[in-house]
Amino acid sequence: MTPQSGILPVANGHALFVLLRRRLGRRADVRLKALLASFPERIARLQEEDRLAIGVIAFGPKVWPELYSKKPAELRQFPFISGAIHPAPSSDADVLLHLRGERFDLLYELADLITADMAEWLESIETVHGFRYRDCRDLTGFVDGTENPQDEERAEVALVDSADQDWAGGSYIHLQRYVHRMDQWQQLPVRQQETVIGRTKESNEELPDEDRPHTAHISRVIIEEDGEELALLRHSMPYGQPGGEKGLYFISYCKTPEVFEKMLTRMIAPTSDGRVDHMLNFTRAVTGGHFLLQALSN
Repeated sequence: MTPQSGILPVANGHALFVLLRRRLGRRADVRLKALLASFPERIARLQEEDRLAIGVIAFGPKVWPELYSKKPAELRQFPFISGAIHPAPSSDADVLLHLRGERFDLLYELADLITADMAEWLESIETVHGFRYRDCRDLTGFVDGTENPQDEERAEVALVDSADQDWAGGSYIHLQRYVHRMDQWQQLPVRQQETVIGRTKESNEELPDEDRPHTAHISRVIIEEDGEELALLRHSMPYGQPGGEKGLYFISYCKTPEVFEKMLTRMIAPTSDGRVDHMLNFTRAVTGGHFLLQALSN
C-alpha cells in the first residue's frame, strides 16, 4: 500500500483545510465513490503546475461504513475528555480535504472543483486557508512543530503499521481550529510568554527544567512512556483575517489516535499532577475532528 501524498512531506507555503458534512438523507453511492477514487489522479494533475502540491482526503467514523465494508480498529469519535476545564468541541464533519502547495490559486481551484462535484452528497461547513508565517512560526511568534519527527521517523510515527494490516499505510488525523486572543497575548512580556510556552522565543530553545513550569505548553504535550516520547506528525499552520479571527489550525497525523488523546487530556483536564495548559488562557478550540485516511492500492 502507498501512503497518500500529503502525509509525510515537510511544510509548504500554503494549505487549504476543507471540512464537509454529509447532506441529510444522502448516502454514499457508486457515483460518489468514483469521485473519491479519482482524488489521486486530480492531485497528479495539480502537480503538473505546482510540483510541490500534495493532498489527502480522509473520512470520519459516521460515514466510514458507507464507504468501506470493514472498520479500522481505532477509528472512533473525537474524544470527550471528562473533567475538562477548557473546551475541546467536536465538529459534525464527515470528510476532510487537506491540500498543500506553493500556489494558493491552484489549491483553491482544485478544492472548489472537488466540493462542487460532491455537492449532491456533501456540504462544506468550513474552509480555512493556512499559510507559512515567517520561519514556520505560529502567530504568537513561537516556532511551531519543533517536536516533529524527522526523516524516516516521520513514517514510523504517522503511518498505520502491520498491527492493523487492512489499513497499513493510512493515518489517523486529528484537527482543531484554535482562535488566539492576540490582544491579551501581546500584552505579556516576552519572558512571560516564554514561560507559558516553555521555550525561548528567538532561539527556540527549551527552558531548563527548573525554569519551566508544569503548566507550560510543552510540559503538557511532551509525554514519556517506557522511556520513549509519544510522537505525532504535525502539519499545523496559522490562519487569519486582519482585524478578524486568527489563530492556529492544528492538524496531526499518527498511526494511532491514542497519542493525540493523551496529549489533549493533559492540556485541558487536570490529570495526576492537577494542572492544565496555561496557553489555553490565550487561545481556544472552536472545532475538532477525527478522521482516517486510507492508503492507496499499489
